[in-house]
Amino acid sequence: MLMKNATVLENIPFNIDHERVMREMKIPHARELSDIEEKPLADSIKKAIDTAYGLIEGKGVYKTFRLTGAKGNVVTGDETGDIFSGDNIVKLLDGSDFATLMATTIGHKLEDKVEELQAAGEITEAFALEMVGGWMADYMADRVDENIEREIKRKGYSRTMRYSPGYGDWPLEKQPGILRLCEGEKIGIKLTETNIMVPRKSVSAVIGWKRAG
Repeated sequence: MLMKNATVLENIPFNIDHERVMREMKIPHARELSDIEEKPLADSIKKAIDTAYGLIEGKGVYKTFRLTGAKGNVVTGDETGDIFSGDNIVKLLDGSDFATLMATTIGHKLEDKVEELQAAGEITEAFALEMVGGWMADYMADRVDENIEREIKRKGYSRTMRYSPGYGDWPLEKQPGILRLCEGEKIGIKLTETNIMVPRKSVSAVIGWKRAG
């Protein structure tokens, strides 16, 4: 069932939803850019979205591991060591035969452009582009999630929710091991000394394979 190598997805297709960007920016009662009363703000958002299309490089990687049980607050498995530690992870993966580790990114170009705009004093444009990038990081994670879900269902399993380090009691200190296991370097993800992913607009997570019935 398990593949030796990680699955790598490149050039993930995407579409930027204007309404979702406006929600990220907490603009009330607006479904279209034309609903925004402040025309300069609407223009900045449109420019940010148009710019983002040329900067986003959606990539993802994932790999699945066999689980062998739980010992205390650690879910054990083939090759995984103590990666899956914490009461929340034990609860999440209870009844799972496998776990898929994943990482996704939109690349570094959008972040670089945000910094360029900030340095030039284009604060509104920088903020709008930052909001686009933040949502698109989750968007790419959703697309990779869908690929994993199809594999899970094809094998007759159901899935858990997607869960990321830094939430609950799954600490960011596990990030180096997560990226090593799912081979995050294949899509250009690195870590800072404080275990923050670079590019920043990246997501890592686990999805469990629950036994049917």
